[in-house]
Amino acid sequence: MKITEKIRLAASAKSCGRPAALLIPALAVVLCLQCLPAQATTIRVGFYPQAGFHEYDHGRPAGYDVEYLEKIRRRTGWSFQFVPAPTFKAALEMLDMGEIDLLGGVQWTSERAARYRYCPYASGTTSVALITLKKNRELIFEDFQRLAGLRIGSVRGYERAKGFADYMRMQGCVPPRLTEYDDIAEVRQAMHAGKLDAFLYSITHLNDDEKVLARYNPTSFFYITGKEHFALMTALEEAIGQLKLNQPGFEIQLLQTYFPQIARTPLNKTELDFIAHSPSLRVGYAPARRPISWMDEGTGQAMGILPDLLRLLAQNSGLRFTFVPMSDKNATPADHLARGDIDLAAGVMINTVDQMDPAFILSVPALRSSMFFFGKKGLSFSSGRHLRVALPEDWHDGRQYVAAVYPAFHVQLYADTEACLKAVEQNEADVLFQNAFAVNYLLARPRHANIISLPQSQAFEDARLAVSAAAPTELLSILNKSLIGLDEKQKDQIISDNISIVTAPLDLTDFFHQYQGALFIIAALLLAVGTVTIYALRLRRRNEKAALENERRLAYITDNIDGGVISLRINEALNILDANHGFWQMLGYAEVPPGHPGLAAYIHPEDLPRARKRIRAKQCGESASGLELRLRRRDGGWLPVLLRGSAIKEGDMDTPMHCLVMDITTLTDIRERLAQEEELYRTVLEQSGEVVFDVDMRKRQFLTSPNFHTKFGRECVPFYGADGKVCNNQAVHPDDVDILEELRQRIRNGERTVFAVLRIPAADGRFIWCRVQTTRISKDGAPLRMVGKIVDIDDEVRKNTELERRSQRDSLTDLYNKQAFQEKVRRCLPVSKESGKESALLFVDLDNFKTLNDTLGHMVGDKALAAVGKILSSVFRNADAVGRFGGDEFCVFVRGIPRNVLRKRVESLRTALRLHFEENGQHVDLSSSIGVYLFDGNESSYEEALQRADQALYRAKQSGKDRFTFHGETDESGSA
Repeated sequence: MKITEKIRLAASAKSCGRPAALLIPALAVVLCLQCLPAQATTIRVGFYPQAGFHEYDHGRPAGYDVEYLEKIRRRTGWSFQFVPAPTFKAALEMLDMGEIDLLGGVQWTSERAARYRYCPYASGTTSVALITLKKNRELIFEDFQRLAGLRIGSVRGYERAKGFADYMRMQGCVPPRLTEYDDIAEVRQAMHAGKLDAFLYSITHLNDDEKVLARYNPTSFFYITGKEHFALMTALEEAIGQLKLNQPGFEIQLLQTYFPQIARTPLNKTELDFIAHSPSLRVGYAPARRPISWMDEGTGQAMGILPDLLRLLAQNSGLRFTFVPMSDKNATPADHLARGDIDLAAGVMINTVDQMDPAFILSVPALRSSMFFFGKKGLSFSSGRHLRVALPEDWHDGRQYVAAVYPAFHVQLYADTEACLKAVEQNEADVLFQNAFAVNYLLARPRHANIISLPQSQAFEDARLAVSAAAPTELLSILNKSLIGLDEKQKDQIISDNISIVTAPLDLTDFFHQYQGALFIIAALLLAVGTVTIYALRLRRRNEKAALENERRLAYITDNIDGGVISLRINEALNILDANHGFWQMLGYAEVPPGHPGLAAYIHPEDLPRARKRIRAKQCGESASGLELRLRRRDGGWLPVLLRGSAIKEGDMDTPMHCLVMDITTLTDIRERLAQEEELYRTVLEQSGEVVFDVDMRKRQFLTSPNFHTKFGRECVPFYGADGKVCNNQAVHPDDVDILEELRQRIRNGERTVFAVLRIPAADGRFIWCRVQTTRISKDGAPLRMVGKIVDIDDEVRKNTELERRSQRDSLTDLYNKQAFQEKVRRCLPVSKESGKESALLFVDLDNFKTLNDTLGHMVGDKALAAVGKILSSVFRNADAVGRFGGDEFCVFVRGIPRNVLRKRVESLRTALRLHFEENGQHVDLSSSIGVYLFDGNESSYEEALQRADQALYRAKQSGKDRFTFHGETDESGSA
């Protein structure tokens, strides 16, 4: 690709609504890409065997590294070629020989930092583990006395193994001697041969037949490349930085997917002994909170999401549970625990802890779900209104939550959730407050179609296990470890299965509510068709019966048909051969008018051509169908009727047409009312602030309410392409495409209602944060429609973002506060030195600041601190981190700066910080003392670097103030 084309693509990012400040780094990366060789758009990546990280799925590369680089590909446009390597060591040699361009999963060592170029951002986290074979069942996690006597191996030169001795000493044990081997394959071979009991290596290299005995020293791993690939690493750094900013939880998600052993902590010997001797624990559960927990009336068995999660926990841990229903509606879970009825209480919300006896403690969450207020459509919801809230009488946590958060609301108790819904529908209560799991399956029934959730009232219920504080500490530790270690896919399956169990099929009442209009029309049509058929059969036998029989038949029809019956000759006049009294009565005649003309004389002139055409078509054999006409009444008015009949051949006579004539005045009125209701519905949608959409998945149609154009200033892009496939990837922010695809996938997988937060583009180039709710309508398991709404939450999201920014800032100077500054520097460690450039930590202390506070007052002192903050921000770059540590102490972290430039900048800062203040005839002069520490790449921690900068500051203070000193230099600089 030519450089002009790359610049054009970078500039187009600005037109897509991105800040102009991002354009300059983007152009810099584009220009750097020109330095790559011609084939650099295809990056060769070393692919060494490592379970979870590098593996093959049906012959294709897969694993943590492949999925991570797929995210990088979307941001850089690169393609990746995975080059096989037999071992990690061989992959390093391939990088030295230029056979690959990039290698991932590399931990930092000073030796490698001297040979390769590291990406400043880590791509994941691991830790050192003591690993043995699963068959060694006698070896238990953190059994330190047993570990001290093991034969332990390590890879020669594996620096992380050096910390094992310190780790064992911290546990009060003598560390065993390590046996070193050339590579990890030899170590494993020795363990399988019985020469070793265990070995030390990264936990991400754990095989399926191995287990962890101990772990320590959490550390990061990085991507590396050759020193000559500066442009490659610059572009990679930009892409990983954007990935961490936009999807901060992505690396944790990958670790849980490919290395679940990192997130799960094994049970230690003390905990296993506790399990072995523990009796069956009595678990209290709510017996009427479908689908969260309930008691099966037939078997008395505990059912629901929470009991099934605890059964899975018992299966994984070895604990045994007996489920006890907490049937006393007047007793809280805390009461049951205090009485000794149960050992554990399942499903306790954390908001009730403050109201519980401090003798009880809670586990980590077992189940997190949403809670809403549910009310009729159009209800105005506000925390300040005096609303009547329906609650199940046995849900004590919900009652306490409403009382604490919505004190103006009045709580009304009912037997169960369905009774609460009925109370809202009958206006006995204004809203129902309940867990979404417990209500959504009921709202799926048409009888409750008028009840909706109120999104602005969303809260979260963290269902936990409550145990007595007097219980053994091992019990809570076992519960927490086991809950954290539950497989997410199994949890999702448990939730899905229980929702399916409680979701009952539609009964006759639901069917009537949903199709009552259609059922009425069908019944009327069936009655009409049946009546016409009976009458037509009797007319066919007219020539076979005498006139008396004909009169009796007509009399019978007259007595049993609500309408008129006529026989017509098919000609221009449509002569009436026969007609019952009901027909003439519809037209206002008490008796048959003498010498009456043909039917054509009674038909409205506008309807007559259409009537003649349809009647002739029936003569030619067209099947029976209805024809709507207007007939002139005796008083001159027009009567809307439905003419339905068939032409029947009767011997050699002309074929007459026998018809049923029905008064459809009521039906016409109904149609007019339906049209008015449609207009009313359209008006409500237009006036509502929410955007409503409807996707017909069978017809491949996508419709939105007019509010979409009002909200976003444009029409919605097509949801389906000409080929019928979904093509709506341009509907959201590029970084939210994965979230949109996940929403669709969850709908395809059978979830009924799904929520997502997405950024939707507006016509002016902005992206508006929105909450999207989608509900699937299915038949026999197949999705038919998706309906939902789009709610604007842009102000809420941006306010939360601003609050988060303020939480990281010092309120007086708007610099980073101490905690935020420390976190920012730690993310950049370890710092690798680049040719001709340094990274430094500056510790700044104001001279005479206490004198200024004591002499001129704290208000002047605050003004001085604010002025110092502005000076620091003006002297250093946006890329540098500047923070206030408290009082008159400040810190600055500078990266990638030549040493001579750094010295000049420190001198400029010292000069700028010579400040003079006067107040009420008194004055004080301020200056600064500055300590500078240059990173050499060997720092063990952030605290060590800060201590060295503080030592340099102390030397500057001791040397007379108004000075700056570099750590480790014998000559001091910057004398007054």
